[in-house]
Amino acid sequence: MLYNHQGLKVLKDEIEFVDTALVPFASADMNDGARDNASDMEMLQMITIQLEKQFKGRLFITPAMMTVEGKTDVLSAYVSQLKSFGFKRVIILTHLENSLESTHSIALNRIPLEDMDAEMKISLVNDEVKNAMKQIIGIWNRRD
Repeated sequence: MLYNHQGLKVLKDEIEFVDTALVPFASADMNDGARDNASDMEMLQMITIQLEKQFKGRLFITPAMMTVEGKTDVLSAYVSQLKSFGFKRVIILTHLENSLESTHSIALNRIPLEDMDAEMKISLVNDEVKNAMKQIIGIWNRRD
């Protein structure tokens, strides 16, 4: 389920079934690493689209959250809001170090996508999707 008008309308009635929010999290710094950050964001978008398709009705994909200079105050506040809304689990999907307490995190590999041909890019993204799916299922199977 996506963060859009229709998704939010359904979510209100289905929160007991859609118990997990997935928050894509990336850096928006415009420094020497800006191109890497853009590649990370592109990959996050491709992965979240596939995860939403695979876990439709169980996973809510939030808008991407961005950090500048490593600040995570907004992310912490958003995670609190999601939990207050009724999500049992909040998972951060990121290439960045994440140490938010009481939040699960899935670390993605950094893959330079810009110079790859389409077939290789799809293959590597699919590998990351499979890895993330396994980790999400593992989180669901934990008793925490």
